[in-house]
Amino acid sequence: MKHSILIRNKGIKQDCFSNKNLMDSLYVHECLVPNGCHNGGCGVCKIKVHSGKYTTLKMSRKHISEEEERNGVVLACRILPQSEMEIELIAEIKPMNYRFGS
Repeated sequence: MKHSILIRNKGIKQDCFSNKNLMDSLYVHECLVPNGCHNGGCGVCKIKVHSGKYTTLKMSRKHISEEEERNGVVLACRILPQSEMEIELIAEIKPMNYRFGS
């Protein structure tokens, strides 16, 4: 089943499927959500759900606390949309510092 997802801070609406995690569904046409590991281990796809229903898959407490989850802060790669939703991207992309040589 398709559900319309509004990404508030991008002003974009995208249809997503209830049998795919939100990040993968939004990634189909354009990279609308920052992504990394695709399984909840990196926390890069952190979002705030303002409205709508979703099924939650297991999330690492390293990136999402129980309180955050109760307040609608989840990882896009670990939820399945079950209705129309409004979300906001909140993940902070941290620059990587690489050292080459000694």
